[in-house]
Amino acid sequence: MLITRRNGNLVLVDQNEHGRLAGDLTLRWGNADFEAPTRREQVSIGTARHDDGWREADAEPLFNAEAQRPLHFLEIPLEDHLPLYQRGVDRIYDEDAYAGLLVSMHWTGLYRNRWGMQDGGVGIKPTATPLDEIREKHVAEEERRWAETKKELTADGIRSDFEARLWYHYDLLQVWDLFSLYVSLADIAPADTPAVPLATTLKSIDQQPGPRTIQLAPTRVAGERADLVLTPVKPGVVTVDPFPFDAEITVSLAARSIADRAYTGQDDVNAALAAAEKVTLECRFTKA
Repeated sequence: MLITRRNGNLVLVDQNEHGRLAGDLTLRWGNADFEAPTRREQVSIGTARHDDGWREADAEPLFNAEAQRPLHFLEIPLEDHLPLYQRGVDRIYDEDAYAGLLVSMHWTGLYRNRWGMQDGGVGIKPTATPLDEIREKHVAEEERRWAETKKELTADGIRSDFEARLWYHYDLLQVWDLFSLYVSLADIAPADTPAVPLATTLKSIDQQPGPRTIQLAPTRVAGERADLVLTPVKPGVVTVDPFPFDAEITVSLAARSIADRAYTGQDDVNAALAAAEKVTLECRFTKA
């Protein structure tokens, strides 16, 4: 569940709705400066369902007992995160091997700073906990599954071309994920402040207006990268520079709004959500 505090309420977006928007963006990505993805149907499936494991958790939202409200997606403990993503990856692998491969890369990339697209260290640290070791075991197991899947998918092709395009699609998935998270969480209002990396702002349910940057977006397979600057110029209207879509686009997300108060537990949250106001989050992306 993606949560923000807005005008005295908590606004909640289901992970699957966030994924749906990310998948929609795959169909609009590409112009003279940004290469459109190949395998578009499979890439779209993997992108739209990259958080599929949250389906059950969002149906009865996880509860943050300390904050006395529903759990924001970046507050989930590792011991709950691992099985949640595992079941989602397994489901998609069963439907489409390439889409499953992308989602597995996304899942393990969350423990690897998006495989280098975000700042931070990787691997087991000297003070590793048992949970860290379990995480590393899952990453290693998924990488072994990648090897088997790639062997099947490259039986009749050039492996290096396949690998380069696969990682291009993975990197694009991270960018589409961040665009959708921006619409889900950001305060899309103009503010005279410096642009900050979007990824660093996602943990807080209290969002500040102002420009955001999606870093290291790929422009083409094995090509240059660009930092995309998202600047609100009117409420709900955002310029993107450089601009990666085929034309100006308007996107929306279905959300629910409940009172920002202390909740006594899961039943209290469920009752509030049953009576929640339905709201729509909308954003127009245009050229600078």
